Amino acid sequence: MIMRARASACSFCPTSGNGGWLFDFGPLLNIRRSWYDDQPIIDEVKRFVKLGGQRKNLDMSSVAEIAAVYDAKSLFVTKHWKTEAPYSKGADCLDFFTHWFCNSQARAFHRMGAPLDFLYRFDLKPENATKYRLFLMVNLFYLTEKEVDVLRGIFKDSGATVVWFYAPGFVSSEKLDLEQMERLTGFKFKVNDQPGPMLIRCQFDNIELTFGTRKERFPRFVVADKKAEPLGFWADRNEVAFAWKEVEGWNSVYVGTAPLPVEILRWLTQKSGARLWSMKPDIVRATEDAAMIVATEDGERLFHLAKEMKEVDSEKLEKEHRLNLEMGTVRIFTT
Repeated sequence: MIMRARASACSFCPTSGNGGWLFDFGPLLNIRRSWYDDQPIIDEVKRFVKLGGQRKNLDMSSVAEIAAVYDAKSLFVTKHWKTEAPYSKGADCLDFFTHWFCNSQARAFHRMGAPLDFLYRFDLKPENATKYRLFLMVNLFYLTEKEVDVLRGIFKDSGATVVWFYAPGFVSSEKLDLEQMERLTGFKFKVNDQPGPMLIRCQFDNIELTFGTRKERFPRFVVADKKAEPLGFWADRNEVAFAWKEVEGWNSVYVGTAPLPVEILRWLTQKSGARLWSMKPDIVRATEDAAMIVATEDGERLFHLAKEMKEVDSEKLEKEHRLNLEMGTVRIFTT
């Protein structure tokens, strides 16, 4: 399993267009041997170094139809990430938004079975509204009036599906602004100032589950919009916390907590018109000329590529590959 983890980490670089390194914590931890001082690991790293050398001949531009969007500015209006230290319970002692909306949610994003890009809000451009079919707006809590106008202009008549987490635009330059949050998302809301569990129960299509965290927080937001389609309710009360609505030629989705589970993310992917590359919730990274799949469970799956590729060390070009993989197995494909 350690070898598979190393292979997964190494394969992100040649299939994502990114650079990277394997940091050796051995000396820092006063361990005599390197963390990677083992022949099978050395051989695996050599293999990926050789593979990385082929990148200059490949088109490494993005093929993702899904974008997870973040705003670093919002960190100024949420608690410091060390606010719940000391770390007697490990990562669970990180602040609420860092742990559940960033760290935990990212793990689910990577298991959607399709490639996705990670962007800052200020990276969004009008042409992105047609490139991406699904936008996951993770922590856009603090926005100016102008920034709201820009986002509305980008999404108008795009046909895209945009998922807003918790309190999008609720913090303005001057105040806590529910009207701005409503103008941004297209939903009508009411505010519940009573602390309660950040859990949402839902039942639609073939999905029936409860997600979020039991930690009690406030405020919580309730969708009070008769034109919206309810998808989920706060677990401790019969009030809408997860909903869908068509707004000016695009689909707006509000969800009051995180992390959204893989089952719902895959459902949103299909509803948005974006394509799932794997039949299972696998880790998938891809560019125009390279792709990777990491199996998250045992079994057979179809892996649908954007164009014909061959598996590394094979000469057979195919657009669809039937794979029978064990959990943790890594497969890489190139043109």
